[in-house]
Amino acid sequence: MPTEATFRFSTYLTLALACAAVGYAQAPMLPEAAVFAGLAVGTLVALYFVESRYALLSIPAANRLGGIVGAAFLAWVGYRVKREIDTGEFAHLGWPMLFVAMCGPLVLMLLAAKAARGEKHAGDYWTLHGTALAGIGLAAAFADEALCFVLLGLYLVAAVWSLTLFHLARSAGHVRPVPSPDAPAPRSAAASGDPHGSRTGFRSALLSAAVAGAVALPLYLLTPRSTAAKAEFGTASAEIGYSADQMVDLKTTGTLKPSNETAFEVVATYPDGTPKNDIRPDQRWRGRTHHQYSGGAWNRDAAVLPTIAPRAKVPLREAGDWTPPDLGPGQYRLEYALPPRPEAHFVADPVLWIPDEPPPLAGYNEDRPQPWTPGYDGTFFWEPIQSLRRRPLRYVQAYAPRSDPDLGPGFQLESHLYNDARDQLRVNPLERVKEYTDALIARMVADGTLPAGWRDAQVFLNRRTLLPREEYHERLARALCAHLATNPEFRYTLELKREQPKLDPVEEFLLHSKSGHCQRFATALVLMLRSQGIPAVYVRGFKGCEHLGDGRYAVKQEQAHAWAEALVEVEVPPEERTADGPVRRFHWLSLDPTPDGSFAGSEVGAPWWRATNNQIGAWFRHHVVNYTAEQRRKDLTTLAETATRPEFLVGSVIIAVLVLGATVAYRRARRPAPFRELDGRVRWFGELVAVLSAHGFVPERGETLLEYATRAAAGVGSRPGCVAVAHIPVTWAESYYQERFGNVPPSDARRTERAAELESLRRALESYRA
Repeated sequence: MPTEATFRFSTYLTLALACAAVGYAQAPMLPEAAVFAGLAVGTLVALYFVESRYALLSIPAANRLGGIVGAAFLAWVGYRVKREIDTGEFAHLGWPMLFVAMCGPLVLMLLAAKAARGEKHAGDYWTLHGTALAGIGLAAAFADEALCFVLLGLYLVAAVWSLTLFHLARSAGHVRPVPSPDAPAPRSAAASGDPHGSRTGFRSALLSAAVAGAVALPLYLLTPRSTAAKAEFGTASAEIGYSADQMVDLKTTGTLKPSNETAFEVVATYPDGTPKNDIRPDQRWRGRTHHQYSGGAWNRDAAVLPTIAPRAKVPLREAGDWTPPDLGPGQYRLEYALPPRPEAHFVADPVLWIPDEPPPLAGYNEDRPQPWTPGYDGTFFWEPIQSLRRRPLRYVQAYAPRSDPDLGPGFQLESHLYNDARDQLRVNPLERVKEYTDALIARMVADGTLPAGWRDAQVFLNRRTLLPREEYHERLARALCAHLATNPEFRYTLELKREQPKLDPVEEFLLHSKSGHCQRFATALVLMLRSQGIPAVYVRGFKGCEHLGDGRYAVKQEQAHAWAEALVEVEVPPEERTADGPVRRFHWLSLDPTPDGSFAGSEVGAPWWRATNNQIGAWFRHHVVNYTAEQRRKDLTTLAETATRPEFLVGSVIIAVLVLGATVAYRRARRPAPFRELDGRVRWFGELVAVLSAHGFVPERGETLLEYATRAAAGVGSRPGCVAVAHIPVTWAESYYQERFGNVPPSDARRTERAAELESLRRALESYRA
């Protein structure tokens, strides 16, 4: 490369940023890409420091290096193809996408090999920049994290800067043209990196890149998204959301991406019509329950729950107008609006009902609400008439606050189905989960969380196992849930991995990885409860809601969630007991073992830097990578509302004035007066400036002496009769640098000669004026 340091630095920086972007973007899919990127960046750094001291490779040597690189790449491709045939690691992508991905390491190797060639001409630089641009295209296709797009932005600035200097260096003849017998000789021009000047062209490149980004980003955010299917690169990924038809498969790996699509909306009002604006931000909305787990997945069938005793049932009422049950103080009404053919009928959890009272749910088949049908197990169901299934569905639920928001209504079970019904919900297919839970309970007894008499001795003798007494089921269930939710060993993440695929996903989660999303936490808790004889089911739905104002709430797909539900016995409070009534009643207890706040896509327990990166990444995926038409409309509405607020307008004007004033003050402080650095030794240069200024060649702010002299020489030479003296300004500037920085004072003969030159220049300029 040319010896001009700025040009060399900008070129190597551009190539290194391209390598870093490719390696970072492809590392989740191809870990080798990060290794290749590290080697490429290290090679470029070494070449940058070595090139100015030693000669790089000749053309034959560079060709041999290219052959070695090609052979190494083919060997790696062969290894990757063999591995894919054996494991099917990227079967979800297909062979074409895999081969596209393998082009990334090829780009990295080619950049390093091409940069090692000595005596480069213009074609070599175009090849380097073209290859780097191809790598950036691959990185953009694979990237979905904000940090990678920061690298792309830095590459944009560096590439504009490098190409600008490349054009100037090529025009000045510092870069050899592509060898051709018919190539014209390059025209002479001043390169921005002249060793006697101070301009590098970086500010211009930065400004150009900023203008391009400022124009491109709003266009991207405002233009409609294509309706065509998006080509997915990189690791397997799926959007967070609820799908009733999908099996809950814990063997799935990849990245879960938040989806901002609205699943359904809810309007909350009190009986007098006043909107309720304080629904709990962690309110759960239940969809379906599952009871059978095998092979790392929950089946699609809904759970079969124990039958409730007839006297505790909600009676089946004839169709007619619906009257909500009396649920006590603070009762309010939730009205749901779901899209046509919804995945499930979602309701607030837990569902509250009272024996011998109307059902708490009613659906709008026409204009009036019709009560839902109560099931034998305490649940309720609704089958809309056929004509309504193609339209948005509306139904209403009576609800009220409770002192324990996780505990459902109490009931008794059918005596002849007492054990069989519960045994179906105690099936735990994983013995190692029981071993883990037994050891955990032993520690709980040791630290006082459970009493020493927690064990049911009769069951212990009959089944040769450790099972808790039923009066401790609720206490143990809450303790196991707290263990998963608060233990710092367990970490919530949207990056789903399987490092030991031969193990069941729950065994791997509890014993090894200890990281996963809500499905792994909930499944682990269900099986841990079952291993101790506590009936439990797996529940899917949503957690949280977005308040839209005036009692309206939106539940987003990204708030899809899973939790556990345990069937426990709870002692009836003394004030509620009757002479012939039970002392204990069964309740469904909702248990959420996922760390707090993680249902929205964050990682709990992560270091601050990772948590910050996750938040930025989630925002970036939400507003850029997975930007939807709905989100665009919402952002535009929010922007319009914000921009019209008086406080925003006043604040914007104040900020604009402050920024403008700071900019003007900074520029005035940073711009020195012309030639302020002249000291006593070189003040003779001011005589030349005085002569030139008198004839229209006034120095400009920020202009160096050489730049001023070059501009003045060009202007003097363009005047008739002044060509013979046009060289004098540049000659004086060179003398100035020799004396000012080289400490080489002029001889007496040179001083005399300089005085004669100044007089000749003055006469020539005056004769031109005359």
